[in-house]
Amino acid sequence: MAIHPVKLGIVAAALVVIPIVASRIYPFPASEKVQPPKASPHCTATVGDLPGRPVAQGCMFDTAIVDQSPSIQVSRSGVLFIGRTAKGVLRSTDNGLNWQEITPPSHANGDSHAKGVHGTVHIDAVTDRVYYVTSNAAASCGPMKGGAVVSWSDDLGKTWDGSTTGCGTYDWGRMITGHHPKGLNQRAVYFFGVAPRLVGGIRPVFRSLDGGATWTKMMNPASVTTEAGAGVAAPDGTLYFDYPEFIGFDPYRVIDQTYPFKPANLCRQIIAVSEDFGETWRQEAIPNSLACNIQTGHQKIAVDKAGTVYALWTDDRDNQIYLVTSRNRARSWSKPVRVMPKGATFNNGHANIIAGEPGHIVIASLNTSAKENPRRWIVSGYGSWNAYLAESFDGDSTRPHFRSVNLDPPGDATQGEGESPSEAEAYMGMSADGVAWTTFSRHGARLGKGSRFAAARISE
Repeated sequence: MAIHPVKLGIVAAALVVIPIVASRIYPFPASEKVQPPKASPHCTATVGDLPGRPVAQGCMFDTAIVDQSPSIQVSRSGVLFIGRTAKGVLRSTDNGLNWQEITPPSHANGDSHAKGVHGTVHIDAVTDRVYYVTSNAAASCGPMKGGAVVSWSDDLGKTWDGSTTGCGTYDWGRMITGHHPKGLNQRAVYFFGVAPRLVGGIRPVFRSLDGGATWTKMMNPASVTTEAGAGVAAPDGTLYFDYPEFIGFDPYRVIDQTYPFKPANLCRQIIAVSEDFGETWRQEAIPNSLACNIQTGHQKIAVDKAGTVYALWTDDRDNQIYLVTSRNRARSWSKPVRVMPKGATFNNGHANIIAGEPGHIVIASLNTSAKENPRRWIVSGYGSWNAYLAESFDGDSTRPHFRSVNLDPPGDATQGEGESPSEAEAYMGMSADGVAWTTFSRHGARLGKGSRFAAARISE
């Protein structure tokens, strides 16, 4: 596991706009290792009532890879990519049946993904460019300056270019793409890093307007937080990401009043919003949420093609998943709706959401069916937790309908008693025809030792 900025005990320097010109490489083939064919996926029929729609299936596909921090994306042609914590990505061209390990080459300046942490994959929805980024191990940033190594491919992983960004950032770097300030025919790339401050972290934003070749550090940080979610770009270009306000008062917030501490927001689920391409940000708390136990970054914010914003959290008071929506860019929220999958009694904080067509949302989560909550936090090692997918086509209504599925084979929970999957995100992707994919980490020994990756989907 990466050294956390809190443990470094470093006070972050003031943010300034700094152009970062990285040493790119010419397109170069990646190394590839083909995994042996896997057993047939385990598939289960969904339960629940979706008026006018047939019963669907949820299927789980083993990758045979043990690692940490998985994320998943789907290209327009249906090629799947899973991001590993370091070293590279997994790719499947046959809907999850078989996987290849792909390692992007080292950059010309010596930067490499080999020793990175918290790797993540992102595919741009317009260009189909595949991005892979790892944190805290850019040699060109110099000793103790962390940094992120970025690689991208325009041919679905055959050849790669690369650059470096985020010097001075360490843990939990995330990347998204969205509208370009000069128009819809170009794309902007955003890297959200975590830089240290006196208590916790601060989330600076680095933006590229040339596909990742060069980067500029924005004047304003996106938030004062540590382990925020992956983020999402809306169809209108608005940027969002989620985080819990769990640190509270920090003397740094007296010095820098960009985001002053508000006692009423302690433990609230917060949504950070930018409407000017990452230049400035506002923080919107979800009323009456209590989410201090959510201390690893997930994907708890989504936007459908109509611009409706969806946010989830697992509430500390009852360990249930709640959903709210907004039609005015997170300035106000609907009444919360409890969205636990059928048969599940408690959630352990692991919940993620993605949206597609208007009203179409899919939620991935880890839940128990025990009568009493064994303990909720994802790395606790207490209790038995099953992997679920839940889908709605009227998620933007006041009373949405859901179908859901327990993806695990009988007697083989994703996390058994005493197991503790390390940093088990389930960042999600959705295909061009609306099939949602997610990843789960199964049967981890303990924090830092990794878990076996599985991909999962729900489809008719």
